Amino acid sequence: MRIVVLGAGVIGVTTAWYLAEAGHQVTVIEKNASAGHGTSYANAAQISPALSSPWAFPGLIGKAASWIFAKHPPLILSRMPDFAMSQFLFRMWRASSLEQYLRAKRDMVRLAEYSRDCSDALRAEIGIKYDGRQKGLIVAFREAKQVEGYQRDLAVLDELGVPHRRLGRDDLLGLEPNIDPQSGVVGGVLLETDQTGDCFLFTQALAEQCAARGVRFLYGRTADKLVIERERVIGVANGGETVAADAVVVALGVWSKGLLEPHGIPVPIYPVKGYSLTIDAHSDDVGPVSTVSDESLKVGHTNLENRIRVGGTAELAGYDFSQPEKRYEGLIASLRMLFPKVPEAAIASAERWSGLRPVTPDGPPRIGRCRYPNLYLNSGHGTLGWTMACGSGKTLADHISGVRPEVDIAPFAPR
Repeated sequence: MRIVVLGAGVIGVTTAWYLAEAGHQVTVIEKNASAGHGTSYANAAQISPALSSPWAFPGLIGKAASWIFAKHPPLILSRMPDFAMSQFLFRMWRASSLEQYLRAKRDMVRLAEYSRDCSDALRAEIGIKYDGRQKGLIVAFREAKQVEGYQRDLAVLDELGVPHRRLGRDDLLGLEPNIDPQSGVVGGVLLETDQTGDCFLFTQALAEQCAARGVRFLYGRTADKLVIERERVIGVANGGETVAADAVVVALGVWSKGLLEPHGIPVPIYPVKGYSLTIDAHSDDVGPVSTVSDESLKVGHTNLENRIRVGGTAELAGYDFSQPEKRYEGLIASLRMLFPKVPEAAIASAERWSGLRPVTPDGPPRIGRCRYPNLYLNSGHGTLGWTMACGSGKTLADHISGVRPEVDIAPFAPR
């Protein structure tokens, strides 16, 4: 089949790879000059299946209310809610029961574990390089109550057979020797099979591999609208011309909504802005050995060899790409507290970035057919696009190709 994939972020490129591997003729349309320049560019650099969870969790309202008064709140409402934001928040609240949370977490962890296995196989097959490591992820606790609060998540990991290990303070400091012993850490959890790596490097390298195998990339082109005849999508209009297609995959992140809703296809995705710092410093000497997630400030610190990636914050600000300096204060505070050896000059000159995560109110991404028999969606991964990319792409490619996916696609159906 001639299949057009819209979007060359990590989701679009992995989807294109697996579709091409299945024998399809694939064209990718991307508005940027090359792959990986959207939300894939400078995320927290974690492949974290065991950390996969919905943002809609029991006690959400109370927790969000307490963050209002925090010095460095993980969640920020930076504008008065309009209808779209209010609808998103209401739906998130409705999805925050314990039963729904646990069901969604199980589904998300299953997909993310499968995705990590797919990325391992891909790395072995083509030797792709992306400053990656396979040394696990540490969730660091700085309050005793955090240890207790994490038991619900660990119970799900136990149920699914996902390896993890509880860490005392000394265990944690032994694994991450650059953490300041005076930082207040009381212990943590080692998620043993989680990984790290630069999503942008991965996306660019895989796009090159795709092109070498015949995938056509149309860069600098915006998908204006779908061309539909007789209840089928026959192509994509962009830049005054139409690219013909037997099937179309929409992998546009937060922009999926704007393309599909004019065609009467609801997309339950809202942009939640995240921030990151990329610091030029040898992480093994001054920063994390792998990834350390600060449970108090919800900030991740990741080793990218000669760089350190610090990512976090969830800001509800619509489609605003601005980068107020105060939004980086929580990231810097967490870094200084945990890793004080990182030079101040390196922090001051760090690359500052923000991106819009495509978040669904209940947590799971939307993967599969929507409305028309040859139109597919692969979006809504929130903070987990890098974590779930290979599994999502492989699952959808199998589904389109008439092969039974190894992961049940039903919990992620767009409808």
